[in-house]
Amino acid sequence: MEWAEEPYPVLGDREGLPAGMLMEELAGLWDLLADSLTRMGPGCLWPGALRWHATYGWQVLEVPPLGSGEPPLPDTPGARARDVWAIVHGLVRVAAGRPPRDLGDVFALLDLHAGEFPHGLDAIVRALLVGADPRAVLAAVRTEGEDGEVRVRPAAETAVGSRKAKGDPEMDNEDAFAVVRDIHGAVLLVVCDGVTGEGDGSGARAARAAVEAVRAYFCRDDHQGLTAGVAVADTAVNALTKGASTFLGASVAPSGEVDLALVGDSPAWLVRRLPDGARIAFRLTPDQTVLAEEIRTDPAAQWGGSLLTRHLGGYADEPFTTSVQTVPGDLLVLLSDGAAVPSDTWFGDDLAALASAHPSAPGLAAALVARAENLGGRDNATALIAEILP
Repeated sequence: MEWAEEPYPVLGDREGLPAGMLMEELAGLWDLLADSLTRMGPGCLWPGALRWHATYGWQVLEVPPLGSGEPPLPDTPGARARDVWAIVHGLVRVAAGRPPRDLGDVFALLDLHAGEFPHGLDAIVRALLVGADPRAVLAAVRTEGEDGEVRVRPAAETAVGSRKAKGDPEMDNEDAFAVVRDIHGAVLLVVCDGVTGEGDGSGARAARAAVEAVRAYFCRDDHQGLTAGVAVADTAVNALTKGASTFLGASVAPSGEVDLALVGDSPAWLVRRLPDGARIAFRLTPDQTVLAEEIRTDPAAQWGGSLLTRHLGGYADEPFTTSVQTVPGDLLVLLSDGAAVPSDTWFGDDLAALASAHPSAPGLAAALVARAENLGGRDNATALIAEILP
């Protein structure tokens, strides 16, 4: 096979598209793909078909379909699925640094390494898989903040979980949360999920000690932000308890910019409106677990999903930090892992559907906790929502 022009580097190659530029460059891909699929017909893509060059941009290496040279009909079985897989394969390979094995591997990587990968990549991949318009999702993900200040309406719900309860109402719920408005007008939201350990209440005490320490710290006029808050929480857990806890914090500035800090596996999500009024959800934080570390290099990894590599109580020295710009209409969603329990569908789809049905912060928080109970109530479920208002 001879190509009409020199092939550019394959997506994911070291000299190819940098992961940090993926979302910026994606806008230029869709028209080129549409042109290729129109000329060659569905089924013309394969993993490796998408290429990128720093000077010339995108390239699509089309493979004529097997047979007489006639393009396949649009309803050729499997043709669209092959094209979609080729696109998803390339995008995830850029972010992960290795090719995905299958769709299960794709969503494991996107979920466990969200935030480390570009924000919104999980929503774009999902749009491709269900036949939605990825351009609309990309435009929504990359929406820029508006001039002026935003208001924050917080709400929270928490519950033990019927199968988690052991008959001690005071200690059964090992989740704790807080909302604080600091002297500069920023709103701090924190969710801590205590580690059960020996079932002696140490997890609940650790989460509560962390939340109270952070609450007091952010009421001071000299606080140094979220990363310093993680250290304050860790110190309190070590000094006052024998337990451990996750930490998920978000600081929403009056401009709508959000700083996030994570220790553990409590997830943060953002829900945003599309131009047609529908909603998308994309995850903002990764999991700091053994499974997350293993699956980065081994697509067959399956163990260690609940074993934390970072937590308050001695292992909080490397928090994950990131930032995201919110706009009026957004819902910033902070959860304990029990409120993000998986179902038969992708959690982002469930979250977007719940946000469409319950568009306010109080309604969505209650719906998420109820969902966790309806799916078995196996863990404490806490949902802390910040509704961004003009």
